[in-house]
Amino acid sequence: MGDPARLVKTDDASGRGSAMGYRVSPPARMRRYAEDEVDAVVEVMVEAEAQTQGRYLRQFEADFKAQMGANHAFAVDNCTNALRLAAILCRLAPGDEVIIPAYTFCATAIPFGASGAKIVWADIDRNTWVVDPRDIERKITSRTKAIVAVHLLGMPADMPAILSITERHGLRVIEDCAQSPGASIGGKQVGTFGDFGCFSFHGAKNMTTLGEGGMLAVRSDADALLAAGLRHNGVRAYAPDRPRYWVPAMSDVDIDIEGVWPNNFCIGEAQCALGSVALRRLEETNNTLIDQAMRLRAALAAVEEISFARVPQGFRHIFHAFVLHFDGSRFGKNRDDLLDLLTTQYGIRAIVQYHPLYRYPLFQKLGAGEHDCPTLEGWWDNSFSLPWWCGMPEETMDYLVSSLQSAIAQLRSG
Repeated sequence: MGDPARLVKTDDASGRGSAMGYRVSPPARMRRYAEDEVDAVVEVMVEAEAQTQGRYLRQFEADFKAQMGANHAFAVDNCTNALRLAAILCRLAPGDEVIIPAYTFCATAIPFGASGAKIVWADIDRNTWVVDPRDIERKITSRTKAIVAVHLLGMPADMPAILSITERHGLRVIEDCAQSPGASIGGKQVGTFGDFGCFSFHGAKNMTTLGEGGMLAVRSDADALLAAGLRHNGVRAYAPDRPRYWVPAMSDVDIDIEGVWPNNFCIGEAQCALGSVALRRLEETNNTLIDQAMRLRAALAAVEEISFARVPQGFRHIFHAFVLHFDGSRFGKNRDDLLDLLTTQYGIRAIVQYHPLYRYPLFQKLGAGEHDCPTLEGWWDNSFSLPWWCGMPEETMDYLVSSLQSAIAQLRSG
C-alpha cells in the first residue's frame, strides 16, 4: 500500500473524506439521502415563497419538540451557533468559569471561551469515555457558572448524576448533543435534561440537513422568549393591529439581553423541510448503527487487547462512531503500531477522534492549556475509530474484523 503519509488527503481538514488508495475509508456522510428527503427539498425550491423564516421552519421546530420531548426548540444554521446562543443565554462574562469535557470536538468549547469565561477542563469516566460527573464536582469553584455535558460519539453522559451536582450548586447545564440525537437515558431523550440542548445536523451526523444545520432546545419559558431575537438580528413583529401595516416599518428591531448584540444564526426553509423528513428516519438510522456496533463488538470480544466503552443500564448509545481502545503494552506496541499495519497492509483508514482540547494550539494560545485530566491522559493515546457509516455491507464489517484480528496477531508475534 505504500507510505501511509502519502495516502492522506491534504484538502480534507475534517479527516472524514474518502482518500485514494484505501480499501475501507470513512465517508463524508453517515448515509445517503432517501427519495422523500430529496422530494422535500425540491418542494421548497419550487413551491415556497419564503426561503427562510417560514412555515417549514415552524414545522421543523414543532416536529423536533414532539419527537425529542423538548419544551422549546429553535432551528439554527449549525450546532456551534446553538452552543453560542446557549452561552449568551447563560450571561457568561470574564471572571466566570465553565466546566467543559476535555475530550470532545473543538466547537463544544469555542463559544464559551469566546464569551470571556475561563474554561476548566473535565476528565472522562474510565468506563464510559464521556465526561466524569465526579470530576465535574471536583472542579466546581465559587466562580463556576455553567457545566457543559457532551454526549460524545453517541454515548450519553450521566445526566442524572450531573444534575444532582448542578442543582446543589445552582449551575446552568448545557448539553452538547451534536453526535447523539435519539440517544436517551431511561427513555428520556438527551438534550432535555439540562437548561439547553444543542444538536447538529452536519453531513457526518446521524441526521443531516444539507451539510449544516442545528437546533437549540430550551427548557425555560423565560430563556425561550429571548432566543428568537438573538437568533435573528433582534428582529420582531410590531403589534398586529397597526392602523397602517407599513408604519413605521415592516418589522421592529430591539434588544433581548441588555448589552448583548444579536446575531444571524438562521437556517433555510429547504433545510427545515428536509429536517422534518429526516427526523422520521432517525430511529431507523440509529437502530442500524446500534445493530452494526453490536455485531462488531461481539466479533471482537475475544481480542483481549481491544476494549470498548461500557454502556450503563438504561443508557441508549447510538454509535455515531465506532471507537476502540488498544492495549498492546504487554508486547511493547501501541495504537500507532496498529494503525500503521491497518493502513499499509490492509488498506483501512482508521482515524483518531480529536486531541484532548488542551493539547491544541488554539486553546493553549488563548489561555486554556492548563489541565488536570489523568484518566484522559492515560487513555486517549491508544484510542481510535474504525471507518463507520449507516448501512455498512456485511463483507466490509467482516473485513474490518478479520483485518484487526490479523494485525494484532502480527504485533503479538513481533
